[in-house]
Amino acid sequence: MNPFARGEGERLKAQLVRAAIAAVDAIRAVDPRARFVYAEPAIHVTAGAPLAEEHEAAERRRLSQFQTYDMLSGREDPGLGGAPAYLDIVGVNFYPHNQWYQGGGTIPLGHHGYRPLHQILAEFHARYGRPLLIAETGAEGSARPSWLHYVCAEVRQALACGVPVQGVCLYPVLDYPGWDDERPCEVGLLTARGPAGPSRIHRPLMEELAVQRDLLDREGRRGRVFPPSMALDGALAGGVRHG
Repeated sequence: MNPFARGEGERLKAQLVRAAIAAVDAIRAVDPRARFVYAEPAIHVTAGAPLAEEHEAAERRRLSQFQTYDMLSGREDPGLGGAPAYLDIVGVNFYPHNQWYQGGGTIPLGHHGYRPLHQILAEFHARYGRPLLIAETGAEGSARPSWLHYVCAEVRQALACGVPVQGVCLYPVLDYPGWDDERPCEVGLLTARGPAGPSRIHRPLMEELAVQRDLLDREGRRGRVFPPSMALDGALAGGVRHG
């Protein structure tokens, strides 16, 4: 990141936490009813070899997913000014590549080393006692509908276990050029408008989205939490709320 410094990640994170705390204070001074949603990656890392040092390194990396929320809540580095009151809705970003072996590749869904999402959500809730939101999730290509199916099934399992998941945000709503190489990334519900013509709907994802919205609505009617919502988030526009 600019200015292309290296080894300054911890200092940068601390500054961002200070900024978040100051922003919450300023907004609440104007309107104490304001709600705040954060978004941090939810990950799982495990050792790829039966070595004690590998297990220790994997667990340190796994626990790093909590550092920002620990700072905001005052559990870590209390000099930053964090306190539990600064945590409101705990957002987690979860993608197919968010689980991997220490020093190795991605753990595939269904592998014995893969941790179910509902267990990850339960750990976040047990740690902070706050409502949760799947702030970003999605997959590329033909995996789009099956990934949404998996995530929403895990959300319903989390709800059944008493974890207050408030909604799921599908990200992004539009296909986009890759950040690193500008290749076409087919990840959205809609193709981006371009020389080939207007946007087109990815029908398998649309159909799965309709099914999952209905299933989550049923969870709301059962009174597990207020009705969980499905949202679509544009790459450039703000979130377009559905449900």
